[in-house]
Amino acid sequence: MKLKKFSLALTLSFLVCFLGFAGLAIGADTLIIASTTSTDNTGLFDYIHPDFTKKTGIRVYVIAVGTGKALEIAKNGDADIVLVHARGLEDKFIADGYGVNRMDVMYNDFVIIGPKNDPAGIMGIKSPAEAFKKIAESNVKFVSRGDNSGTNVKELK
Repeated sequence: MKLKKFSLALTLSFLVCFLGFAGLAIGADTLIIASTTSTDNTGLFDYIHPDFTKKTGIRVYVIAVGTGKALEIAKNGDADIVLVHARGLEDKFIADGYGVNRMDVMYNDFVIIGPKNDPAGIMGIKSPAEAFKKIAESNVKFVSRGDNSGTNVKELK
């Protein structure tokens, strides 16, 4: 239980820290987060938002989309915080002057799943980059979301 409370406190502190960087005035009553669907699907926001709102009086709204779309929403000024996962796109977003104070918050693990007969011959390869390269070179079918999400950007890289 102590770990759960610590995690909650850490996450709330993280969001409170961002209020200053999001350009919100003290007393503002809403915070809009453009985030990835994968983060939203974890249930994290549903877990921390009630306590955050209770402690601050600020209501939090999450727009859950792919990384590319979340960054576009923020570029348009329609989000206060962006929580995404495509480092190159994030760095460009900051360099272009759309955001400040980029921080690492989470990371992805990738699991490549394919047919049992392994037509690309990648079974046992430990490096995802090497596996993706071998898939590309083998000219077998590969299915991706293709939506400029953080996952899609990482697959292409």
